[in-house]
Amino acid sequence: MELTSLDLSILMDEFSQLEGGHVQKVYQRGEELSLEIYVPGDEKKRLVVGTDRAFLSDYKRDNPTRPPGFCMELRKHLGRVDSITQRGFDRVLEIESGENRLILEMFGKGNFILTDGDRIIGALREEDWADREIRVGQDYVYPEPTTDPREIDDVLEQIRGGELVRQIASELSFGGTYAEEVLARTRLDKHQGLEDLSREQRESLRSEIESLMDTSEINPRLYLDGEDPVRSSPFHLEKYAENSVREFEKFSEAIDRFYYLNKQLEEKRKREEAYQEKKEGIERQKRQQEMKIRGLRESSEQNREKAERIYENYQKLQQVKRQLENSIDEVGWDRTREKIQESDSEASELVNDLNEQEGFVSVDLKDGSLKVYLYEDLEATASRFYDKAKESEDKIESAKEALEDTEKELEELEKQEIEVEEVMDDKSGKRSKEWFEKYRWFRSSEDFLVLAGRDAQTNDMLVKKHMEPGDLYFHADFDGAPSVVVKDGQDCGEATRKEAAAAAVTFSKTWKAGIGADDVYYVDPDQVTENPESGEYLAKGAFVVRGDREYMRNVSVDAAAGPYEIQEDVYIPVVGPSEAISSLCPDYLELKPGHQKKSEAAKKVNRAFSDYDLDLDYIVRALPPGGSEILE
Repeated sequence: MELTSLDLSILMDEFSQLEGGHVQKVYQRGEELSLEIYVPGDEKKRLVVGTDRAFLSDYKRDNPTRPPGFCMELRKHLGRVDSITQRGFDRVLEIESGENRLILEMFGKGNFILTDGDRIIGALREEDWADREIRVGQDYVYPEPTTDPREIDDVLEQIRGGELVRQIASELSFGGTYAEEVLARTRLDKHQGLEDLSREQRESLRSEIESLMDTSEINPRLYLDGEDPVRSSPFHLEKYAENSVREFEKFSEAIDRFYYLNKQLEEKRKREEAYQEKKEGIERQKRQQEMKIRGLRESSEQNREKAERIYENYQKLQQVKRQLENSIDEVGWDRTREKIQESDSEASELVNDLNEQEGFVSVDLKDGSLKVYLYEDLEATASRFYDKAKESEDKIESAKEALEDTEKELEELEKQEIEVEEVMDDKSGKRSKEWFEKYRWFRSSEDFLVLAGRDAQTNDMLVKKHMEPGDLYFHADFDGAPSVVVKDGQDCGEATRKEAAAAAVTFSKTWKAGIGADDVYYVDPDQVTENPESGEYLAKGAFVVRGDREYMRNVSVDAAAGPYEIQEDVYIPVVGPSEAISSLCPDYLELKPGHQKKSEAAKKVNRAFSDYDLDLDYIVRALPPGGSEILE
């Protein structure tokens, strides 16, 4: 999974928490760095950076005992993290530490460059291009910057002729996956050109591009195909709508889990291959032992049968034996052989072959041929066959013991396979989240559960999956506002309706724009449909409302934040109208629209509720979209 410029811009809120920290350890594994950073007042963080990735990780890695030279340079020169920034909208991450900079280029083959001021003092690899070079002793020159779509008033002006998917991917630096996502959400053909679109389609395209760049509203997740991780994403992707999904509070957690599962599966595959190879070896040995036992048993049976046939045909064999012995004594082996071939006697018909070298005659009996040794008693010959049978039977016993040992070894190995499978289970021990936590939520002052979508995808899920008869549906009277559902809202009072209406405007662009108030309507669930009239266009997460609406005019934004006890002694941040939060939480802070970044406002909220051990990223996700300030 290659990190995009958009992914990196979303991660910067998480990375900003590293500022003011101190780099305690640096490890390098091939083309991957792991920086362990202690942040005062916080736990140690682990920043993992590869030539195509960057994220905070909870998982320890096996580190080489002898660090490469570049790693030693980093250990020598990196101390306090003064700043960590993304260069424009490029896949370039820059860490400043005093006079030194670690520049992480995550495009092409990728590279890591360490500078003292502008002078390069270390690099993962030295490289040369027509316009710049990466070489120790030279001044570092940044790559040519890509277009930053966040700085463009009209993103569509950046798109030239050609296929939309290619233009969005390259000209807006979205990459292929997110370019396809924009077009999937707008239901536009990726092979179309901008000139082929209607005004309505252009507006829809612009809106979805801007929505994707709004990093204040993310819903990190990991898509899986069975147990195989497919891709992590900061928001829902239509391309993977059919895949199973796991949601996370932080984008880093989703990326971290993606690489952890990949590593885990790789190790599992290695173990399975080693296991399979060992199992096949043991099974092959088992088959060979079984074949050996069968062969010995057949040999034993054949030799006993031969001994018994000697006694069954004793007179006949004795006669043949005497005739041949007398003839050999008189005329020799060769002449005896000739006489047998010339004779029509019964004895000559029984003789199949004379073997001078080994001194036996092969005699054809009705139940098969038999070797009879000349100048040896038939009893001795029979005893010879009995001895061979006994020898085979003795070998069978030891072969059976060896086979039993092999079968036990195979049985133990199969038990190990079960244990391997069990080890692979997720035993992270993290709190199992409630189903409603994937949405914005609070309990009203009358104790009704109020839910609001975070984005187009959760708007869609909320209405289709969780809205039922008996609920109430609220929506601000403008496009782009979230769907708000009051569970069992048909039974709620005026206070809950006011609070749900306040949520409908608070969690919308009204807060972000600092407008302060807007109109809200509410309807029954059966009035909400995703089926537009002919000629109408509905974006993902949008719905059509039929019939009469109950309006609540000039509803003001209203937000407060507080710690809610979701489990015994476990608190999570919840944001909603002040009346609801004041009745729900032991402490709370009132908020208003402002210019302070969500991350900064979240830090203030976290400090105010430091006794409750709240998750900072959870607070960021809970706050209204846009900037906020805390009311004193």
